[in-house]
This record gives sequence, C-alpha cells and structure tokens, in this order.
Amino acid sequence: MALIRNIFWLAIFLGATFAFTVLFEHGPTNFVQNAKKEADILKAMYSAKPLKAAKDGSDQLTPPIK
Repeated sequence: MALIRNIFWLAIFLGATFAFTVLFEHGPTNFVQNAKKEADILKAMYSAKPLKAAKDGSDQLTPPIK
C-alpha cells in the first residue's frame, strides 16, 4: 500500500511541477496551449539523440609537472 501511495505522491509532484513551469514560463493565459508547447519541448528534449562533440587539442589533459 505504501508503494501505491508513493507513486501517487510522485505523480502529484510531477504534475504540480509541470503546471508551475507552464505558469512561470508562459503566464496564466492560454494554459492548455502553453502546456502543449511545454510538453512538446519535454518530448523533444528526451527523445533527442546525444551529439558527438568534435575532438580537438583542447580535449587533452596537460602532462603532470615534474
């Protein structure tokens, strides 16, 4: 029963955090449209493939001082 309660509170926390983010970023007008925009941003953030950074000379460690 405690597991169900914890999952419930986690879902409430995530929902409230999302609503707060939408209100803070976009304001109270057009909440539904702004929530869809924010959901699309989250989907794009988590479905994006990581970029491979190009390696150059600055990626190497300096040799130790003797």
